[in-house]
Amino acid sequence: MVLDFSFNLEYALNKTKQEGYFFTEQGVTEEFRRELETEIDSLYLEEGDHIKRPINRGKPWEVRQFHERFYCEAKDDLVPTATRLILHLAQEVQRLYPLFPELTRWEMTEVGYQLYREGSGFISPHRDRKNDKMLSVTITIKGTNEVIMYETMHDPNDYRSNNLRDIFRFTTIPGSLMFLRAPGFGNGKQVIHSVSPPAGGDRKILNLRMRPDVLKSPAEFAGM
Repeated sequence: MVLDFSFNLEYALNKTKQEGYFFTEQGVTEEFRRELETEIDSLYLEEGDHIKRPINRGKPWEVRQFHERFYCEAKDDLVPTATRLILHLAQEVQRLYPLFPELTRWEMTEVGYQLYREGSGFISPHRDRKNDKMLSVTITIKGTNEVIMYETMHDPNDYRSNNLRDIFRFTTIPGSLMFLRAPGFGNGKQVIHSVSPPAGGDRKILNLRMRPDVLKSPAEFAGM
């Protein structure tokens, strides 16, 4: 099995469509989680230091981040376990096309494994890329940390703390799953969120996205 038997995909998609996000501690099975951990451990992860090279430096929507990462096209031979999840999710979503007809065009195109070191790995408040489409998926493979969702009080493009209000917090655990809404699903508005440093060990995750191209290298991306 891939997804936990208690996972209600219809509920998760509806909540994501309406509110912009969904989180559950019961995402994937323990057996499949272990397979994902074996896969991420087999890959070379590149350091992404967006503390020295912030994204959108000096702007109200500047983003700071520190992590290690591996990105490739979906269904690449290096990531057969992630590919199994992609195919399984696509099959399960297909059953719900009558309820979510916009998802007939949804196809995950990018696999992203990330490692956040205890005490140092984080992402400041941000929205995901504007060219993400419909629905994004994050699986926590190992470790735990806090993820915070925000709404803006004034300028919708200002990520600074005096413009943000917490609307939801959750703590990830191994096997937990998060959906995020992207353009093309519901009203398409992307929720601002942050990722706190892990506690009690490193955190490993898998991101699945529908994007027109694979995320650039950290150095290239910082200049966007």
